[in-house]
Formats: sequence, structure tokens, C-alpha cells
Amino acid sequence: VPMKVILPDPYQARKTMEREAIRNLAEELKASGLWPGSLRGRMKGSHVELCYGHRRLAALKHLGWDKVEVEVDELTDEEMALQGLAENFQREGLSDIEKAQGLHTMVQLLIKQQVSESDAMKRVSKFVGLSEAWIRDLLSMLDMEGTVQRAIRDRKIAGRTALEAHRFGGKQMVATAVIHKLPVHKISAIAKKVRSIPDADVRDHVRKEVMKGKLVEPERVEEKARKLMKGRKVKAPEDLDRILADWTYLVKHWNEKADELLIYKRFFGGRNVGGLKSEASKLVRKLAKLAE
Repeated sequence: VPMKVILPDPYQARKTMEREAIRNLAEELKASGLWPGSLRGRMKGSHVELCYGHRRLAALKHLGWDKVEVEVDELTDEEMALQGLAENFQREGLSDIEKAQGLHTMVQLLIKQQVSESDAMKRVSKFVGLSEAWIRDLLSMLDMEGTVQRAIRDRKIAGRTALEAHRFGGKQMVATAVIHKLPVHKISAIAKKVRSIPDADVRDHVRKEVMKGKLVEPERVEEKARKLMKGRKVKAPEDLDRILADWTYLVKHWNEKADELLIYKRFFGGRNVGGLKSEASKLVRKLAKLAE
């Protein structure tokens, strides 16, 4: 197929290609040649719309090829999106934002075909080998501010880290996480420390200090809160009713989940359930205090 009649996949998730990576791939192809089936697409009028193999095509153009073998099949829009994205997930090292954009395209294509959102998520999850929960998290990144999305796309911050930071303090906390190179586990620990501060005013003050980058260690957050709490009377938070309602829902949910697990308790023998029992015991003691 002449290079000039090959069109890119309209559902292609990858938006940019690193020149150095393309040059390296070109050298590999020059040495080993192109494997059959490396490029696949469908006919679109007098052109071939590429389904996958975009990096290889770019590398071949770099080598000066004017023709290339393309495996041409009859592919629907859904198949184009699914196969192209699956290939990219496996070989291209997409950024989390590019993954999110590709997943969004796939889900929307299925929904247009009268597939429910729930079933669309299940089908996409199975096809790309990602959990539905992580797919939902990836899709939620598309609702973030442009500056946050660019930071993820430019790999200044990992997607999971950006999500955790954004949940804590929006784009300002994401910027702080980028500047101080905060890993996701540290942001989670900081958020947990802040949530545990009983006084709303102190909690708000410490939270702002964290977002400004003045407190970026969990231990310092705890230390700062202790100093500010000294001599203060603990006041009930203004949203206590909401907190109680949330916890009532959670405890009810745990009760239902515990019933599901108890069915299998007789099969626990010989299995490593020490961690489960230890955490369950801690929870029981704390819940007992709430029930007094």
C-alpha cells in the first residue's frame, strides 16, 4: 500500500510520539525488517484507515519507505477503537490521560450502539484488562482542569497520584505534589492525618498549609495539629449530621458484606487470614465504643 494513501485511526488514543523513540524503532526495523501483520486497517474510500501500527508506520516513513504491507479487514468503528486502543495499551506506553481519552471513546461508541453504560464499562474492562474501578478513575481525570491533565500527559505526575492529590485539594494540591514529588502513599497518609483532626478550624488551617506545600510530611502534619490543638476545646463539626449519616451507611454496608464473607468462614482453615482477623478485631473494638 502506498504510504500516501494511509490515514491515521480517528480513534487513536496516542496524540504525540517521541521523536527519539521513533528513531530507535526505525533502527530496529532496519535491522530486523517488518513482521507480517504489524500494520492493520480498513478501507475508507480510496484510502486505508490504520487500526494499529502508527509508531511502526512513522518509523518506516523515517526510513524513507514509500510502500508497506497492511493487513486490511472489514472493521466497524467499535472494532477500530477497541483493537487500536488494546494494541496501544500493550505496546505504546500511553499516558493515563491518553488512556482515559481512548477509554472514553470506546465507552461512548458502545453507548451509541444502545449498550448501557454499565455493560459498556464491563465490555471495555474485559477487553483492555483493567478493573472497572480503575477505568472509572481514569475517566474522572477528563473532568480535571486542563493544567492537571497536561501535568499527567507530560508525566510530571502519575495518574493515581494526581487523583489522590486532586481529591484532597484540587489543582493546587496537584501542583504541590508535582513540586515536591509527593508519591501517592504519602498524599494518602497526609489526607488521613488531616481528616483525623477533631477541630474543624485547626483541620482547615492545616489543610491549607499542606496545599501551600508548607507541610509535606505526615509526621509534620500531626505535629502541627497537636500544637494548634493544645489548650483548645474540641468542637463538634458543623456537618456532624452528614458525617453520622455517611457512617451509618458505611456500617450498614459493612454488615451486608460481612454476611457475604461469613458464608465462607468454614473454608478458612489453612489459609492466611491472620491479617483479616487482626483488622476485624481492631474494627470491632472501635465499633464497640461507638455502640456504648
